[in-house]
Amino acid sequence: MKWNIRSSMRCQRNVLLACVLVLAQAWAFAGQDCGERAAPTPEALAKGLALGERLRDQLEASGASAALVARIGLNLSEFGQRYTHMGLAVRDHVRKRWQVMHLFNPCGKAESEILVQPLEKFYEVDLFEYEGLIITPSYARQAALRTAFMNPATTRLLHNPAYNLIAHPFNTRFQNSNQWIVEMAALAIEAQGGIRDRAAAQNWLKAQGFEPGNIRIPNLRRSAARLFSPNVSFADHTQEEYEKQQYLVVTVDAIARFLASQDRDLKQLTVR
Repeated sequence: MKWNIRSSMRCQRNVLLACVLVLAQAWAFAGQDCGERAAPTPEALAKGLALGERLRDQLEASGASAALVARIGLNLSEFGQRYTHMGLAVRDHVRKRWQVMHLFNPCGKAESEILVQPLEKFYEVDLFEYEGLIITPSYARQAALRTAFMNPATTRLLHNPAYNLIAHPFNTRFQNSNQWIVEMAALAIEAQGGIRDRAAAQNWLKAQGFEPGNIRIPNLRRSAARLFSPNVSFADHTQEEYEKQQYLVVTVDAIARFLASQDRDLKQLTVR
């Protein structure tokens, strides 16, 4: 087989594209693919809907009015993680239904928006595994979360539309989906009115011992992501992280650990 400079450059570009696709898919906590991946089959969507219905039934039986829920959108085992994306489920007592509030990154763009949708729809997406997580805080914490998340002024206060899949947990330049959840939770738990912006929320989390996830991203993947993905940026990460190829990021697992440390009455349930 003949080999020339053009084919070599094409090969290198393909390697970079492959790397960024792996990175972007692995950390796609929210959003839709807009044709980049095959559309979910009707069977897959039906299974996701059925999973959401099972979570709804569990929440109804629990007597809760608010709970954190998570899904497994893609395989994160390479990064030591299981769940990819988290939202807050709130019961609408008038209509007797559950709604989920979460941060949505449409079509892999560099912006996000706050989305409210039925619990069943939260799981009616292309899932890697049909398993859901319910985290039910104490009744007092449920009330605090409802107050924080159902206030449009509060949700906007801690929302930065500049979206980054791997946003640094203690930097306000960007924000990812799970980061918005934990910062909103911080505002709800603090309850003294001391959190009025994202910097204050992050400082409070740090003071309370919040430990974010730590993922390994080799430098080749980092270079590919910077070149080809609009919603992946390393600009808010440190030189030390670059040298170690280890990056801090807010993960579902990290949020679950932190909330459990703050609430001895918190309960976790896996639903399949």
